[in-house]
Amino acid sequence: MKNTLKVFYVIIFLILLMLLSFFYNFFVAKKNYKDVNINVKKGTTFVQIYKDLKLRYGIIDRIYLKLNGGNVKLKVGTYKFNGKLSKYEIIRKIKKSETNGVRLTIPEGFTSKQVFARMEALELGSKEDIEKVLKEMDFPYPHPNNNFEGYFYPETYIFPENVKTKQVIETILNEFLKKFPPEKYPDKQKFYDNLKLASIVEAEVSDMADKPKVAGIFIKRLEIGMRLESDATLKYELGRQATRNELKSQNTVYNSYKVKGLPPTPIGNPPIETFRAVLNAEKTDNLFFFTHKGKTYYSKTHEEHLKKRRESGQLK
Repeated sequence: MKNTLKVFYVIIFLILLMLLSFFYNFFVAKKNYKDVNINVKKGTTFVQIYKDLKLRYGIIDRIYLKLNGGNVKLKVGTYKFNGKLSKYEIIRKIKKSETNGVRLTIPEGFTSKQVFARMEALELGSKEDIEKVLKEMDFPYPHPNNNFEGYFYPETYIFPENVKTKQVIETILNEFLKKFPPEKYPDKQKFYDNLKLASIVEAEVSDMADKPKVAGIFIKRLEIGMRLESDATLKYELGRQATRNELKSQNTVYNSYKVKGLPPTPIGNPPIETFRAVLNAEKTDNLFFFTHKGKTYYSKTHEEHLKKRRESGQLK
């Protein structure tokens, strides 16, 4: 009997110890954060937030959130975390909707389609709202058929809650105009062509050291009447990587393997550094290039190009 009681007390003690540990980790234990921003979009859950904050989602977390409406729709916005915070304090902050506005990040090379999708996810405007605003915009640079591709400048923007779609679009386009003042570029069509080329260079190579070299190759191809042969242009139209067969057969203005010259619009939104790389393109004898495992290779002839592709392992 005494042994049974001892076992019982040990089990109770271990259970209490385990519960105490759970409660300590949830309510008392704190993690230090320094200017950590978490973007809550449509459909974001606490599981995703825990992952972003590198927290373990345990039993007590599940129970607490279930009992306290953790599955309700979270308020879209950017939540900033500073100082030492427990899991309980983090959840309370989010549930109280203590946002620091809405943070919209446009990465370098993002397409307008990707920008619109991100805006919609952050409840900064639907595709229809955005297109309506753009139709009413008075903009100094070419935008054929109301296509503003290339002008959504890559940057992180912070907007107040309940901001209007028009204000969001105006802020982004004004940032572009700050970087590219219209009075500095009187030949707007030439500027637009350089922007198109910058968007292609941005899509082809990521290393800044390679951008003037690749820009120089594309400019040389244009000068001698050669097709650009950039996979990125058709990828832009398809919204995915084009196959070899598609590059050879698709008759579209965005297939630079079939059509000479630049595409009708930019294929993304490049930063000013890539635009400058086009303006300061390197003149060399190279006419071909490819990137494999983070390294870009250059060649003067097609034969040399194929040889380097085989040697690098890019061409089997």
